[in-house]
Amino acid sequence: WLEAIRVEFRANLRDIANTLMAKALQECPNSGILWAEAIFMEPRPQRKTKSVDALKRCEHDPHVLLAVSKLFWCERKLQKCREWFNRTVKIEPDLGDAWAYFYKFELLNGTEEQQEDVKKRCIAAEPHHGE
Repeated sequence: WLEAIRVEFRANLRDIANTLMAKALQECPNSGILWAEAIFMEPRPQRKTKSVDALKRCEHDPHVLLAVSKLFWCERKLQKCREWFNRTVKIEPDLGDAWAYFYKFELLNGTEEQQEDVKKRCIAAEPHHGE
């Protein structure tokens, strides 16, 4: 489902991508990775609402938590973003995507100490999953 949605979205066939996403979420209503993608398919003003829906369905899914972290980052809510990144890597330390985004966030917004902390924690976690 996910790759089919992404192909249509990249081809600027957003209506088809949205239709596929609706079908995918009906078939797999608890798929965190689909909900995470759905959040960023929405126009900016609707993303917060979609993230609330995603959290209701998959409150402990690392992909959804990561998407919410990135949403706070886009909104420049840095402290909340950092909290959500920490929550994400705590729930699923094996998700390399979360560590990569967290480290990138700290490189751009954190102190040297915070950057080093995330780097050390990531090395200790040895993540093996993600895109």
